[in-house]
Amino acid sequence: MQITARVTQTESGAVFAPSPKKNKMNRRKRNEYIWGYIFIAPLCIGFLLFTAFPLVLSIGYSFTEYDLFSPPKFIGFANFAEIFSSNTDWFLRSLLNALVFTIGVPIGAVFALVVAAMLVNVGRGSTALRMIFYIPTICGAVAVTFIWQWMFASHYGILWELLENIGFHLTDDFGFLDEEHFMASMIFMGQWTGLGGGLLLFYSALQNISRDLYDAASLDGAGPFVKFRYIMLPGVSPVLFYILLTGIVGSFQAFTQFQVMTGDVISEHTVMPVWWIYRYITGEWGYRYGFASAMGLLLGLILIVISAIQFIASKYWVKY
Repeated sequence: MQITARVTQTESGAVFAPSPKKNKMNRRKRNEYIWGYIFIAPLCIGFLLFTAFPLVLSIGYSFTEYDLFSPPKFIGFANFAEIFSSNTDWFLRSLLNALVFTIGVPIGAVFALVVAAMLVNVGRGSTALRMIFYIPTICGAVAVTFIWQWMFASHYGILWELLENIGFHLTDDFGFLDEEHFMASMIFMGQWTGLGGGLLLFYSALQNISRDLYDAASLDGAGPFVKFRYIMLPGVSPVLFYILLTGIVGSFQAFTQFQVMTGDVISEHTVMPVWWIYRYITGEWGYRYGFASAMGLLLGLILIVISAIQFIASKYWVKY
């Protein structure tokens, strides 16, 4: 047996020095680590500059009175107390509107699952159909909202004309964007814009479910409902959980479509949390960066709690 290690003499006795082969492996590993850090450096730097540092700064500002033109002044929890005061209860109203807007998330998930299940059984043309359904997802939010603003228009909008042609006689004071119908219209628009993403995810999940499970269930006399309950739903449950989690968080952060749809005219029935915070940052209600940071921090904590509840509940219905 040939020993490749070299022996060197020291005061304490003979020791084995690393072999040239081992030195070579160490250099290779070191180079891999160096290149690995080089490749992840842009992402880490971007995270520190645009996420971690602003987050820490916002937490600090939330306890101060800061208007961008004078040094921050520490005021403790005064900003958080003002959020719940009667003078600024529109932020709480915006949270309620956001909660109502999240109704569209499970509705859209069910719709996407149904369409995906139909496309799985389609042979030719399924790729083209998936591309068509996904097109709204890659369109700009502003452009899509302008299109739907025209479709929702009273008297000359497409939806108005469609309902009139099929026998619904709408009164002159009816409007899809009226305060009492506004949130339902936004949820309806959200189904069209968000269908493509959920559809592709559910389609991939359904493709990964083994056909042997369906064949075995058919041999046992299982019907469509039993197959859906015990095969399809468990198979797509991780994707369903992901869509619900990200969809609810996104609903609370919705901003662009509401601002564009209303022409930047805020009201009690249209205000959303991020839109209300935006008003204090841009100076429309004064450059109150401290108060806006407090509302942003509170919104973040609410989303963390909602996400934690979803993760805890997922243990009982998500099957990995």
